[in-house]
Amino acid sequence: MNFESEKIKPAEHTSLAEGRSLLEKITQWQLRELLSYWIDIHPEDGLPARSLIDPMKMPKVLPNITMMDVERDPFRLKFRLLGTAVTHAFGRDFTGKYFDDVFEKYEKSLGYQQRKYVTDTGLPIHFSGNGKLKYNLDYASVEWVLLPLASDGKNVDIIISAISYGGE
Repeated sequence: MNFESEKIKPAEHTSLAEGRSLLEKITQWQLRELLSYWIDIHPEDGLPARSLIDPMKMPKVLPNITMMDVERDPFRLKFRLLGTAVTHAFGRDFTGKYFDDVFEKYEKSLGYQQRKYVTDTGLPIHFSGNGKLKYNLDYASVEWVLLPLASDGKNVDIIISAISYGGE
């Protein structure tokens, strides 16, 4: 047996495998487009970095995107970017502000728990249902996908997400 000629393909990174499985669950095109792009830029052996994201590759999704900087010790999330659809949904722009300064009791919310999970595990997560935050819209449901980014490929330092309000 010639081992030099045999190429062993490394196992797919856990977050990449999870991202692929989420594609089947997502109903809104904005989320599907962001997740597909994230899968395309995802390296086999680690998490994608913010530097790999090219906004020009997904211009139609930009209004629905948020980016959050992750801080540790203590764990806090800071809005780095909010798309215009998100800003409109809340009726104000939170760029540069911390989640816990904007939303009361945020630490007890599902959104907080999911973002903490993404940070701790490096795995993407999806939600579809009735949102608990106060929105500036009349909608039946909200759907989002939270995707980890890591400048070193391992430690999540940014969470990028796409949010759709009521099937917009």
